[in-house]
Amino acid sequence: MTKNIRWICEKCNKKWIHPVDTCIYCSGKMKKQIGTTLKVIGMTKVFTPSPPHPIIPYNVIMLEDEHGNRMPKKVMKDYSLGDSYLDVADSSDNAVSVVKIKYDFYEAVKEAIELIGDVKVDAATKILIKPNLSIPGYAYIGICTNPKVLDALIEYIIEKGAKAENITIAEQSFFVPLEKAASKSGVINVIKKFGVKYADISLTEFETVNAREFSFEVSKIVKQFDLIFNVPVIKTDMILGIDGAFENLTRFLSKKTFTELAKDPTKAVNALALLPSILSKFITIGDASIGMQGNGPAENGEPGFFNLIFCSRNPVCHDKIVQEVFCLRKLPYVELAGKLGAGAYEMSKIKVIGSELESLRRDIKQPIGSRLIKKD
Repeated sequence: MTKNIRWICEKCNKKWIHPVDTCIYCSGKMKKQIGTTLKVIGMTKVFTPSPPHPIIPYNVIMLEDEHGNRMPKKVMKDYSLGDSYLDVADSSDNAVSVVKIKYDFYEAVKEAIELIGDVKVDAATKILIKPNLSIPGYAYIGICTNPKVLDALIEYIIEKGAKAENITIAEQSFFVPLEKAASKSGVINVIKKFGVKYADISLTEFETVNAREFSFEVSKIVKQFDLIFNVPVIKTDMILGIDGAFENLTRFLSKKTFTELAKDPTKAVNALALLPSILSKFITIGDASIGMQGNGPAENGEPGFFNLIFCSRNPVCHDKIVQEVFCLRKLPYVELAGKLGAGAYEMSKIKVIGSELESLRRDIKQPIGSRLIKKD
């Protein structure tokens, strides 16, 4: 459900819309106040387009929560004064939540997961988190998964009952030593903070998995966990179109398999489409806090301050909605995966929750010269 958050001084009752550790007026202790019962108390219809808001007309409604705190929200639907505003969770595979980050990464990640029906974990649940750390880069560049997203995810699942010793962050790099990428991205600090485990997938055992005309060498690590979180940073990609749920799965393959697939773009499309089916069920949390646009996925791309979290139980639905939100060209491997039964790719079958799809659309810089993405 949509949340309205304030940080309030317990002593003088002054409020902030962003995190504050200590009251600047009386040095009082702060508490977080979360409003969840929202009603419409005002509205404005906008007819002038802008780069982050290209589709018109749209509405900006003013919501008030049970604590009397107010917040604006962009919507396409028409509301009347006094109407309730409510997001209903949907645990189906065809649901994708898209949540805007309002200063608080923890609440955004929590809300995104809860909107797809939440997750069940306990002290015995073994959890694997697969971020994108394949290329060294600071979080503000948008090359690697933001450590604030990983911090929020780990904090949330521990609060749900998971044990830090049963959580593993795993990744591999096909280009540089993994330690260099993990250190520069800031993820090492998250690992130390929570005391979770860390694994280099390249050092694990691989087994051959056959699917259609392909033979993949897949890490056995995917079979060692009860729950997998796939946490890609959302980036444009001059070869694939985007780095999302599908691309992030490639690091479960051996370097040999990856290198062979990379030689042939057509072969790569067909292989990418099969990856979800050869791996265990997983939840994708798309980190679009600071992503990348233009000629990504590395240093030629430009940071994109998207301020969004995507979440879905199905990678086909996830990447399809990422494509739609950022007005990117069609991704052939996503459609092929859908046609092969890996998930819904038709927009009429995908349910977007947390925000309206049309209210999120923005035309970011396209990757130039991609060999795989299709022009509409």
